[in-house]
Amino acid sequence: MQTVGLIHTLEQCLNRMQTVGLIHTQEQCLNRMQTVGLIHTLEQCLNRMQTVGLIHTLEQCLNRMQTVGLIHTLEQCLNRMQTVGLIHTQEQCLNRMQTVGLIHTLEQRLNRMETVGLIHTLEQCLNRMQTVGLIHTQEQCLNRMETVGLIHTLERCLNRMQTVGLIHTH
Repeated sequence: MQTVGLIHTLEQCLNRMQTVGLIHTQEQCLNRMQTVGLIHTLEQCLNRMQTVGLIHTLEQCLNRMQTVGLIHTLEQCLNRMQTVGLIHTQEQCLNRMQTVGLIHTLEQRLNRMETVGLIHTLEQCLNRMQTVGLIHTQEQCLNRMETVGLIHTLERCLNRMQTVGLIHTH
């Protein structure tokens, strides 16, 4: 049929195969299209699946990409989600990373925030840690600042403690 020009393209041929029941699902059809080279990449295949309604959301599409190995890590998946606008901010991306277990602790999350520039200084990071309850007291916060080198001497640390009201002088 294809030879004589009744079906002009391979795509028409595959559609016909689906119509007559030789290929039972749209997914099989798309897989076949990829096999014969009509769809050259898995990404194109998944995009097509989304277009025809086999994959209803971009998130499902990205999940599928991860399943088949186009996106090898959850982090790549989340980065892609951010790129295509499913996650609009870096903070949403970090929230998602924490939700799915890529970031296991609040501390890891704060470190990551600093790495990507959401928190620009270590001091902001420590303040945030205190706000969310990872560091429960101002003293713990100052100890941490000294540990990471934000306050280089004990004297500066004590001065800071006095400044924030942790040490009251007469």
